[in-house]
Amino acid sequence: MSMKFEIDAALMAHSAWKKHFRDYLNGKASLDTTAIGDGHRCQFGDWLDNEGHRLMPKKRQGEIRFAHDEFHRIAAEILEKIRNKQFAEVRDDIAADGVLNRASARLSELLLKARLHEAGSVELTESEAPDSGEAES
Repeated sequence: MSMKFEIDAALMAHSAWKKHFRDYLNGKASLDTTAIGDGHRCQFGDWLDNEGHRLMPKKRQGEIRFAHDEFHRIAAEILEKIRNKQFAEVRDDIAADGVLNRASARLSELLLKARLHEAGSVELTESEAPDSGEAES
């Protein structure tokens, strides 16, 4: 499979996980909350651990791993805030411009850069990168 196809599938897996997490927060789905903070226990994390690291440009591997782990850390913090009844903070964290969506957008941005950096292509600068479309409420 091509790197582009693999990264597109990884982006879809990340989006699906984020939607499932939101559905859980809204009482519409169940979720194994013991795995929330572990970036290795989701479909994207599994791909990153096994296939993704071999396909991606070396420059992006560490950045993508860090961004993915950060996203899961934030999701775990949101659950902890719910347990502590810090609901106003949770609302801020999951808002369209909140920390969860910003972390997700950063991860998506890095994946898109990796996808666009196929062999022989030119690395994009920050200003040339496409919008990841992650502004979600």
